[in-house]
Amino acid sequence: MAKIYVHSKDLLEVPPVRIPTPFNTRRLLAVIPTRSPFGSRDHALIRLFAQTGLRVGEMAGLDLEHIYHQQAARNWLDLPAAICKGHHSRRIPLNEAARQAILDLVAFLELRGFQTLPHSPLLQDRRHRRLPVREVQRLVQAYREKAGLDVRVTPHSFRHGWASQLARGTSLRVVQQLLGHRFLGSTEVYLHNQPEEMVNAVASLPAF
Repeated sequence: MAKIYVHSKDLLEVPPVRIPTPFNTRRLLAVIPTRSPFGSRDHALIRLFAQTGLRVGEMAGLDLEHIYHQQAARNWLDLPAAICKGHHSRRIPLNEAARQAILDLVAFLELRGFQTLPHSPLLQDRRHRRLPVREVQRLVQAYREKAGLDVRVTPHSFRHGWASQLARGTSLRVVQQLLGHRFLGSTEVYLHNQPEEMVNAVASLPAF
């Protein structure tokens, strides 16, 4: 059984993180011209960010074999330690929306004549080289500005949004494992309990 490490800083109150809502994400996707040279790739990329909570370095480090096998998207993403923060590998289940985003990314590569070998980068630039992290950050920023969003949208903010939505429906321990956090306190920032939720929790206690 995996251990949970609790650091002394976990005892401090952590302010909530301002994150993009699903509405913000839809607005961002709506401004991407999918018929432009890289529009369909960027559209699928942002959808994959929103459905997996990957760090930008992890996304940029993916090869096709990590997410695609035998003409189909994998059901699980096995992130190798080499591309993970702290070199801690982890597994993430891929839902239907994530698998569709993967299929769309592969279709883009095939249509545009990019490499589609197992060890080929999932994200490639015009010269068929691995797309740099900075370029991924830049394209998200450009679409945020085009959409006129007042909330700061970055590749990492999609991770925050993904984790916050998960925290509403599952245990913090599960969210911790999916995010690859070593300390539970790093995950607690995604708890945004509303007053009515706290009232209902206390009201559910048995009377003595």
